[in-house]
Amino acid sequence: MKITSITEQAFRFFLFMLCGIFLSACQNTQLNDTLYPFSLNNEKIASSPINKVAVAHVNFGAPSKKYLRDEQGKIDNYVKKQLIDSGYTIASNALFQQAWRKAIRQYGQPYDNYTSQINQRSFMRVMFYVLQEIKNNSDIDAIVFTDLIERQVSFSNGSNRTARWDGVSRKPKIKGAGTGVSQGFDWMQTVPAVSILVTIYHADGQRLFQSAGGIEITRMIDPHRGNGRFVRRENIFNSPSHIRKGVALALHPFAVMDDYPKSPEQ
Repeated sequence: MKITSITEQAFRFFLFMLCGIFLSACQNTQLNDTLYPFSLNNEKIASSPINKVAVAHVNFGAPSKKYLRDEQGKIDNYVKKQLIDSGYTIASNALFQQAWRKAIRQYGQPYDNYTSQINQRSFMRVMFYVLQEIKNNSDIDAIVFTDLIERQVSFSNGSNRTARWDGVSRKPKIKGAGTGVSQGFDWMQTVPAVSILVTIYHADGQRLFQSAGGIEITRMIDPHRGNGRFVRRENIFNSPSHIRKGVALALHPFAVMDDYPKSPEQ
């Protein structure tokens, strides 16, 4: 009887430990249907390995909104650290800046900072000129563009309200000491959320990679205004862990993220 009892206890303990390991693995590989469908030019990277990159001081697309442009340098530092940790060498972007200035004098400014519109023809000419300068006058393999962009998101229904986009989920923040929100609050409205869009081009002009990762929601709830309303948050990028995750998502698999979540297709 004693031997049987010990055997049963050992078996139960084994099952308990196995379930714990299984649940832990599931938590690290959660399905996420909001992951950005990254593109990676494996063939080009295999034939021309990337070692040294420069992080551009301009967007690849239209300029970010002004309040995001003020934070670009902070986010770029996280990008550089992630790339260095993944084995890449970060080059100065001084040559890129110099070539960019020459190109816009010759072909015109491709961005309109007031309308956030981009002149595609001018942009293509400027980019071609800049990449040619990089290729001919440096050992930089690729240029990394880091655009801070806005998404429109909404919070889910139910008691566990979250907004999900570009691989992340965030709960609503509430202004002040209050923790409750009126029953009449409109949860159907959308709010802006920030993502980082990473685009990487080889110095010869071929696109190597593009992906995005969510970072933070730019609004919080002020419960003291009627039934409550969303207002602009201050210090949006005050969570290092949120920034690190967004950057890691946006760089994977160019820079591999160890706990990258699975998409439903995987």
